Amino acid sequence: MTKITYTNPRAARPDVGPLGPATAERAEDSRKIRQAATIPLVISLGAQWVFFIHYWIPETSAFPANELWLTQLSPLASAALTSEGQPQVQAQNGQWGLPALVLLVCAFALFWLSRTRHWLGRTAMLAPAALGLVAAFASVIALGVKGELRSTIVGVALLVAWVWSAGYAALHGFLDNLAPLPPKTWHSGLPVLAAYAIIGPASTAVGRWLFAPELRDAALALQNNTVALRLAALWTPSTVLLYLCGLLIGVAVWVAYQAWPPRRDAGFLGRCMIVIGILIVTGAIGWPATAMADKRVQQLTYDSPVEEVRFTCGSWILDQPTTVTPQREPVKTLVISGFTCQTVTAYSGYQQLSTHTLPVSLSPVVAYTPDGVKISGRIVAAQYGDVIVVAGSDRFDTGADELLGIGVTDSAELWRYACGQGLMGVRFANVPGGDNPPEAHITQGEVAPEVVVSCEGQIVRINPTTGPPR
Repeated sequence: MTKITYTNPRAARPDVGPLGPATAERAEDSRKIRQAATIPLVISLGAQWVFFIHYWIPETSAFPANELWLTQLSPLASAALTSEGQPQVQAQNGQWGLPALVLLVCAFALFWLSRTRHWLGRTAMLAPAALGLVAAFASVIALGVKGELRSTIVGVALLVAWVWSAGYAALHGFLDNLAPLPPKTWHSGLPVLAAYAIIGPASTAVGRWLFAPELRDAALALQNNTVALRLAALWTPSTVLLYLCGLLIGVAVWVAYQAWPPRRDAGFLGRCMIVIGILIVTGAIGWPATAMADKRVQQLTYDSPVEEVRFTCGSWILDQPTTVTPQREPVKTLVISGFTCQTVTAYSGYQQLSTHTLPVSLSPVVAYTPDGVKISGRIVAAQYGDVIVVAGSDRFDTGADELLGIGVTDSAELWRYACGQGLMGVRFANVPGGDNPPEAHITQGEVAPEVVVSCEGQIVRINPTTGPPR
């Protein structure tokens, strides 16, 4: 038998330390690996969210450099996932985004596998990292072939960051023994939920996607409005309910994250019941939100916007055609606006058809009939089919001295008659809508539609369609 003795008999007995790196150092390495595994998810999910919000909230298209940034991020977004297969920028034409979809799935897989301590899970991290590398490489090759590398340089840089982070996490996760995850607390994931709640378009986009897709189409039709009502589909009570629905979905996802992974205890069962309860409440709110959104869609499509157009000088709801159609037709409206009341805008429902600036002010206008009777109203006009004849003024006292024919469909000036330096009297004969003496819609024996004008002691008869005689 061998006997071990010490030079100093009073020395403390040595202990064998833990195999592998120190606990604190190991925990720090594991934290870096898991952070690296999170970066691909942030990149892929962030780009997809930008495109998802832009599609379901088309009102965001007014943001500065909107199309530029969408083009830059297009290599990371799947049209099939975010916009029902519809390309949102030119770079997405002819593709539905398979590489971007693969990158997103790989990012989720990498994030999940980096949270497991099992050796098989750590080894499996190499698979999504490798598949993501192939998808990113294929995406860059496709951009190069189409000559779009320069216009998507930000997206390419993010692809490089995706691949580098995924490779770092997969390689170090395979080589190192990951330390246990820190225990989840009630505030785990709460900053992400708070950001989701604060960024209102994100929750609203989810609400529209689930409960009011028709409202999105109505909003898209209004995005060409340049004068007013571009946000008419957003500023509506249904938007508040849709936002709440989207927010509740986010809360349900957060609670489900708190409950993961599944386990047999009261806490897991309680969180599952909370998720089910939130989904039931979401459906209860979504039902009236859908009804309100459908009503708003009908209003935006068919009704006149007169009640909602602000800061106008006046408006004219045009007579509808008398022919019977199998479906309801949108109301046509001309709205006069601008500081000098010279801008005329034509609307079909709430959708702007056209806008023009005329040489004279159309409201208020003081005018008289050729018999000297004052005409009531701030706008002196009459509609003859596809033409509206309106009196204008460029005088300080707003006295009528010009007559204009304006196209109903495009609000463009068709013809103009000026009365020189004198005041003008006007009478509208044979108006299709019938006589209305206070508005000078008076027929005195005329057999055809015409506008009777008195100017400097002379009577001029004007065809409302072709204008004054030449």
